[in-house]
Amino acid sequence: MSLAPSAGIGVAEVTTYLADAGWRRRLEGWRGAAIWGHPNGAEVLVPPRDGMGDADLRLRDILAILAEVEQRPVADIAQDIGSPLVDTQSYRTFPDGLPRGTTTLPAGLQALQGVRDIFGAAARTVLEGPHFAFTGQRPRTVTDLLDRVQLGPTRPGSYLLTVRVPVDEPDWIGEPIVPFGRQVLLQIHDAVTAVAPAAESSELAAFDSTVTAGVSAELCEALSGLSGTQRRQPFEISFRWARGLRSELPPATVRLPEGAGVVLRAAAARLRQLHVSGEATVTGTVEDLHDDPPGGGDRWRIKVRGELRSEGGVARRRAIWVRLPDQDAYDAAIAAHGEHRPVRAAGVLTSTNGRVELVARRDGLEELA
Repeated sequence: MSLAPSAGIGVAEVTTYLADAGWRRRLEGWRGAAIWGHPNGAEVLVPPRDGMGDADLRLRDILAILAEVEQRPVADIAQDIGSPLVDTQSYRTFPDGLPRGTTTLPAGLQALQGVRDIFGAAARTVLEGPHFAFTGQRPRTVTDLLDRVQLGPTRPGSYLLTVRVPVDEPDWIGEPIVPFGRQVLLQIHDAVTAVAPAAESSELAAFDSTVTAGVSAELCEALSGLSGTQRRQPFEISFRWARGLRSELPPATVRLPEGAGVVLRAAAARLRQLHVSGEATVTGTVEDLHDDPPGGGDRWRIKVRGELRSEGGVARRRAIWVRLPDQDAYDAAIAAHGEHRPVRAAGVLTSTNGRVELVARRDGLEELA
């Protein structure tokens, strides 16, 4: 494999990758090369520029050491170095009685369909807000995202699927907005993090409070597809964020235990029958506004992204639609949105056609300093 700059891998890309991966440059150098050290004691020599006689050899040595430190294939690391604007997910399943890196055809097909449906459910949650269950066709935006998601090669380590999500789409004019692909992966992270303890408890009622984290019947059903044809094998989902688009979240791996697939299928059936209610508040910023004309039947709604607190539930960072009581409150929300001021909305959680939203009280919208 050539490591020439024309292949997308050069000294600049390697340097930013090392810095993002926790390596630190030493004050001293060696014959013009920079010395970078890892917390575990490993060191690499980075040539001062591309095009030097031994630059290609040095970059190969760096890749070999990175592969040893990260316990990942050289090809995967090289691809990550050359793709600074790609988030990466890994879905690891554990088939019984098969060589590493293989699975049966039915289980493999089921896992692929599960990954596709995980993205579909999370994308609809980003667009439409939390739902117990979704109805109707997928929005075109969801289909467009699925067309951009890249399925990487499988590799040894039980049966491991790699999914790459580009986060370089031009989603902003003026001020930056988080690209849709990153929003969807953050949503998957939030939902899976909420699902894992609920699935481990095996108590279906534990899933009730996860809906506001973006857990839906469709997501639970899709996740269960990773647990084998009998729905009893454990599985893991890992997240690595593009270094070219910083994330507040560190790389993470979420594991769901043996038997979780059976619990998830039962939870999906439960969520299709549930409705939500109870006092709640959300504190954050207004990121979307919606107002049908008079008589349209769907007036004065805003999407607030921030900390949601509900009765009997834990505080969660997420976005939720808030239905406002009147035009004055909606005008205040428009002003807060335009001036980037945070708000606090208080009211009652409810669901309409499966969608979870907060219905604000008459005086339930407050602008914060």
